[in-house]
Amino acid sequence: MFDTRLNSDSQFFIKGQEISGLESLDIGYSNSASTLKPLGYAKGVTSISGPTSQEVSFSRNLIYSDPILSYTGTDTISGSINYNGGSYGFTSGYLTSYSVNCAVNSIPKVNTSVVVYDELRSGYDASGSESPPTIYIPSQGSITATCDNTTTNRVVGFDYSLKVNRKPYYTIGSEVPVDVTMISPIEYSATVQLEVDDAFLESGYAFLGTGKNSKTVSFSINGRGGDSLQSLSIPNACLIGERLNSSADGALRLTLNYMGHQ
Repeated sequence: MFDTRLNSDSQFFIKGQEISGLESLDIGYSNSASTLKPLGYAKGVTSISGPTSQEVSFSRNLIYSDPILSYTGTDTISGSINYNGGSYGFTSGYLTSYSVNCAVNSIPKVNTSVVVYDELRSGYDASGSESPPTIYIPSQGSITATCDNTTTNRVVGFDYSLKVNRKPYYTIGSEVPVDVTMISPIEYSATVQLEVDDAFLESGYAFLGTGKNSKTVSFSINGRGGDSLQSLSIPNACLIGERLNSSADGALRLTLNYMGHQ
C-alpha cells in the first residue's frame, strides 16, 4: 500500500517510442485563479482567471538519434508516463525549447520543453510497438564544432539552444485552443568555449559594422563508431560577444557567443 515507485518502475513514451537515457522528467499543470468578492457574500469565490498552463520537460543523455528535434514546425507531439499499470499523458504537445550541452569527458545532454494544449489526463497511453533505437555512446573524439577559430584552437565545450514561439487561439465554448500558430522566426543561440592557441577577440565594435554578416556555426555529434546522432546548426549566425579569460591555474580560454534565426 505504501510502496514507493522508483525510476526503474516508470517509462516515458513519445509517439510510440520509449525515450531512453532519461535523467529527469517533469510533467504537470497549473491554473490561474483569483478570489472574487461579490456583494453580499463574505467568504468569496475562487474563480479561473486565465487558461490552464500545462508543460512537459525532460533531460536525457544524447545516446541515439534524437526523435524530438524535428518537431520545430506545426506537427503535434503525443506522450505519456506509464507506471503501476496505468498511464498519464497528452495528445497535443508542441516543442517550445530545445538545448544541447557538450563538454570534454562527459556524454552530451539534451533538455527539452513541450507545451500541452489538450488536457493532461489519466488513461492516455502513448506507448506503441516501435522498436527501441540502437544506442551509440558518443565520446569527445566523435563530436565536432565548426565556427570562428575552431581549426587551430581546442574546443572544450559548447551549449546550443533554440526557442519556438507558439500562440494558441481560444473561442467561447471551447476549453482547448481551436488553433495553435508558430510565430516565426525560430530563435537560435550557442556558446562555444575554446582553449586558446592563436585566437584573439574581434574588435569590440565589429558587430556594429561587419559583424552582422552570416557566419558558419555547426555542430556534429556522432557515436564512437561514426554513426551520426545529431547535426546542429545556427542559421544566419552572428557573433554577438566574446570573453577571454586567463587565470593562474589554467590555460587561456575564449568564449564565443552566437545567435541566429530562421
